[in-house]
Amino acid sequence: MTDVPNFHFLMRDLAHEVDAGRATDIDAAGQVAEHIQKALGCIHVTFWSVSGPIGRRVMRSVAAYDGVRGMAIAGAAVFPESGGGFFGALVREGCYVCGDTFADPALQSVKDAMLVPFGIRALLAASYGGQGEVWGIITCTNNVARTWRSAEVTALRKCAAEISTLRSQRRMLGNSLSTGGFLT
Repeated sequence: MTDVPNFHFLMRDLAHEVDAGRATDIDAAGQVAEHIQKALGCIHVTFWSVSGPIGRRVMRSVAAYDGVRGMAIAGAAVFPESGGGFFGALVREGCYVCGDTFADPALQSVKDAMLVPFGIRALLAASYGGQGEVWGIITCTNNVARTWRSAEVTALRKCAAEISTLRSQRRMLGNSLSTGGFLT
């Protein structure tokens, strides 16, 4: 990601826009997803909310940016936790890096339901949250296998950390203006 330092300012500015009522949280998430997609050169970037108890967590897409069509799209996909490999890694490490999803044993339980239908051959994911909880996930995907560079992994982790910080600050302030995107 070539312009990671600007991510802090992008997030700050979008949070102000949401708070002022000039943008929805979903709109802001779409703009951030576009920023990440262009910087990493991946096909899709999706923001997911995470809910439910460990072992029965559910990922719901909130907003995404489709690099092929060049447009932000509203979230519609829902996937239950399956096998714990992916979620377990996110909880332990804060990220999941996979250059070839079809060959990854930890993802075999979601191969037929998620990877094949959506053409996900490479996956880079970072979680955001606080106090030991995962509130959401950012996923970057490609339709061909690829090696994720360490700079790309670091950049996505920094983005997730920025979201974690913003959300924590907003929760402490009791901010209830958001509408269901990544800032709530």
